[in-house]
Amino acid sequence: MLWQARQSLIVKGIFPILADPRHPTESANTDESVLKVALDHGKALGVINPHDRVVVFQKVGDSSVVKIVELDK
Repeated sequence: MLWQARQSLIVKGIFPILADPRHPTESANTDESVLKVALDHGKALGVINPHDRVVVFQKVGDSSVVKIVELDK
């Protein structure tokens, strides 16, 4: 998966940010917590700005989910 993320860097406008699925969380909804960590990391790097739309690929149980998240701030 890391190799595929690196290959995406050749496409303009795609900045893959991989989150560690073992990230500890207090919330019951682990995937959303890991997503928040990844989005905060992207903001800190300056590749995600307020009001950007972010395409999220995540594994939830046995299913793969693709969603578009629009950032508020």
